[in-house]
Amino acid sequence: MSLNMLILFALAGAGLYYICPARARWLLLLALSYAFYAYHGLSALPFLLLTTLSTWAGALLIGRIGAKSKSELKEKRALLTAEEKKRLKAAAKSRQRALLLAVLLVNFGALGVFKYADPLLDTLFRATGAARESGLNLLLPLGISFYTFQSAGYLLDVYNGKLLPERNPLRFALFVSFFPQLIQGPIARYDQLAQQLTEPHRFDLTRMQHGLLLMLWGFFKKKVIADRALPLVAEVFGNQSAYGGAAIMTAVLFYSLQQYADFSGGIDLVTGIAQLYGVRLAPNFKRPYFAVSLGDFWRRWHISLGAWMRDYVFYPFALAKPVAALSRAAKKRFGAGVSRALPAALGNILVFTLVGVWHGAQMGFILWGLYNGLVLAASALLDPAYRRFDERHAGLVKSRGFHLLRVLRTFLVVNIGWYFDRCERAGDAFAMLARSVTDLRAAQLADSAVLARLGLTGRDWGILLIATLILFAVSLAQERGVKVRDWVLARPLPVRWLLLLTFILFVLGTHVISGAGTDSFMYAVF
Repeated sequence: MSLNMLILFALAGAGLYYICPARARWLLLLALSYAFYAYHGLSALPFLLLTTLSTWAGALLIGRIGAKSKSELKEKRALLTAEEKKRLKAAAKSRQRALLLAVLLVNFGALGVFKYADPLLDTLFRATGAARESGLNLLLPLGISFYTFQSAGYLLDVYNGKLLPERNPLRFALFVSFFPQLIQGPIARYDQLAQQLTEPHRFDLTRMQHGLLLMLWGFFKKKVIADRALPLVAEVFGNQSAYGGAAIMTAVLFYSLQQYADFSGGIDLVTGIAQLYGVRLAPNFKRPYFAVSLGDFWRRWHISLGAWMRDYVFYPFALAKPVAALSRAAKKRFGAGVSRALPAALGNILVFTLVGVWHGAQMGFILWGLYNGLVLAASALLDPAYRRFDERHAGLVKSRGFHLLRVLRTFLVVNIGWYFDRCERAGDAFAMLARSVTDLRAAQLADSAVLARLGLTGRDWGILLIATLILFAVSLAQERGVKVRDWVLARPLPVRWLLLLTFILFVLGTHVISGAGTDSFMYAVF
């Protein structure tokens, strides 16, 4: 489905939603979601159903085991000793844990086969020197990573007693399949989303305006910025040996811009679509390139994945008994500071290694994850030193110049990581990093033949510059607390329409003249 078709589908669906009887609207939303998914390939539908039904049934059984255990304890409270009560609880927990692991294994196993079977077989064949005639050619089902993680979060919350299991399979199916977020998230929590999906929302003109504005802003980021930056990135990273450090660093900066505009633009678009139906999705971006540290960056970028990893991987790992024992041992040898920081340091390495693997089995992704994890681990271990510096130089730390320095430092650290993220092979990433400091060949950026190969016309460069400045200005205003959308809607009607029409003409005009780009989103492949 093209981007234009997605927008038309969402608008037509919203029209049907508000003329449908209120009590049946959530069922229409479920039908729309499955129609959307089926359009992208009927062959992928069984995997969505597998995740939905296995998670729904597994959570229901986990809940019943827990309820039965509590009932038995209540009935036999006076007859059981403390040890017998403990054994009864442990037996119930053991059965719940077995169910949890079985459902997780089924769903993450399916995800693993689709994402990693081909790359791992390629690696195996290369290592053995054997010829491989053809790959498995497994097509990754749309949104499988997102709905698998979302369903797993729900199951874990039921297992941990934070949620009661949903008894209605259709209501749960809507939570898993809600079509806007199938494309690239965000990864929603059941207690934040499920009730919104089944409420019979009434038509609200203000909310519709907000949703349409957000869709327009996402379309602008995706089509005018991300897709226009794509040819240069693809050319330089695809033929990296032909370019010197100056062109490589330009490509990395363009990739930084492309990735942010594509992913956050897609999130804005789907968030706006969800608002058409009265649904508020969790925020997934908060101007990450204004971050003052790498930790701050990852609290602003793909927020829902970071929160998922924090709650279901980082905390359970950092609070595990073996890690606590290691922390106590470190205290005796290295002191209290290292002891306190060690669980966080090891947890960050684990989390970002998993995030790298989540992106794909290629070594570039894994090294990118390790790089981020190691930098964050070092930051955790050095945190006491940072705090002492902040206390001793409070005036400097609070100054605008120092704040800008921290933002630029973080931007540099993040962009070094993008070398590994964009290169499939680790050797290419290291070679490009080396040439970025030892072989600039700056004259290439003034060579008309080289510039022609980069795939951007003079008009494209101009449009990209103007669009990036607009994005920066809006982001800076938002970072300073200005609610730009509300500011626009608060203008007098003629001014409001002038601003909106100017922006719409710019977006549509630049899109039509060049026809640049692709209808797919970068993160739709994960």
